[in-house]
Amino acid sequence: MVSAGCRKTDSDTIGGLTPDQRIAKALAAYQSKLMGAQYGWMFYESTTGIAYNQGVSQNGPAITLAYYVQFVDSNTVVMFSDFDTSMSTAKSSSYRIKELTRPALIFDTYSYLHVPCDPDPAISKSPFGFGYGWGTDFEFSFSDSTVPTDAGDTVHLAGNLNSASGLLVKATQAQRDAYFSGTLRNNTSALLNILEYFKRLTVNGVIYELRPNADRSMTVTWTSGGQTQSKTSSYYITATGIVFTTPIVAGGVTLSSIDNLVWNAGTQSITASVGGQSATIKGATAPFSNDVNAPSRWWHYANDNGYYWASWNGWHVNGVDDAYGVTNVTDAGGPFYQFAYIPNLLGPQNNNPKADAFVPLVIENNALALADYFTVPATPPSFTGGRATFTELGFIGTIPAGGPVDKSDQLLYSPAGFYLVQTGATSYDMVLASTARAWISWFSPF
Repeated sequence: MVSAGCRKTDSDTIGGLTPDQRIAKALAAYQSKLMGAQYGWMFYESTTGIAYNQGVSQNGPAITLAYYVQFVDSNTVVMFSDFDTSMSTAKSSSYRIKELTRPALIFDTYSYLHVPCDPDPAISKSPFGFGYGWGTDFEFSFSDSTVPTDAGDTVHLAGNLNSASGLLVKATQAQRDAYFSGTLRNNTSALLNILEYFKRLTVNGVIYELRPNADRSMTVTWTSGGQTQSKTSSYYITATGIVFTTPIVAGGVTLSSIDNLVWNAGTQSITASVGGQSATIKGATAPFSNDVNAPSRWWHYANDNGYYWASWNGWHVNGVDDAYGVTNVTDAGGPFYQFAYIPNLLGPQNNNPKADAFVPLVIENNALALADYFTVPATPPSFTGGRATFTELGFIGTIPAGGPVDKSDQLLYSPAGFYLVQTGATSYDMVLASTARAWISWFSPF
């Protein structure tokens, strides 16, 4: 009788390498690939429009963010980001290349990549709500089907939480030098230098209105054949200029990007180029075409649904966010959280007329609460002339004279009134009609 058995004569090797050795070799190859880019990488991260928080998803805008990253050594990465003007200076953080279900690139200390992921919308300014960020990632799997040495000048990544797609493209020396010389700051702040809310781009005699939106899209408006037309595209900013993720064909010109932006303080305007043609961008005090029904639509949306309008920063005035310092209010019952406009908050009790509320919301006993003091406008505002004009009925509590809330109230009651510009399904900008140099951005928390 002959018996047969299984005898293992070799380990589970391929090419003479054990699984652990093969993993280590692959990780080292990815490490070498990232560090081998002499001038660093351009990193483009695009979201799906879905963000996850502990298995629960929310829908929102799909965006693209542009980064410059340079992997200095096996642990340190230097980066720039177009997410905020403050991120146009180099910041160092750490990263790891690690084997998960497949080799992964993990940015493991808080960096510019983490800010749009931050679950606190007061930090990320996320429209998805608390806990979601923008649907971006800071932990990615390498998703190319080729080995790192064959990947060429591009590396594809897939986000491990939100499935955001990442694309690393080898940077040129000119791109690297532009970032380190401060050109990104010039481009991210260029439109901000124009103090008016309404911005007019002129290319080859055709005038367009540019409106950057809170959801990181830009709306372009123009007239053709006597009709006003608008298109919206998400955009990102590099050291070269403003790039539309989907080119906008408008008035016979294809707007793929607005390049070579140069601010001229003397003329309060920007020179630029579009498709190789010279262009200028200037401020304007009125919209191309005023949406005369927007003020009523804004007020009724909140009133009819029992909602309110919220703002993270209060008024933007003459180029300054939170111009009156409302986010620093601490004497109104708790720390400031949001400024709110609440239609019909006060009813006709004790012979008092109905009134709206323009009020800071504060954190009190771990819950949202009205501030101890605030103004009460008449309800509803006037919508005459396609503007919202507010009338003061009185106030609740004692508003400190000359303080942030008092200054905010004074602007609200400007007799010129406000244009309402709808920037999203549940968001509006309320723009001072006299100068267009002051506005507040409203969103619905619901």
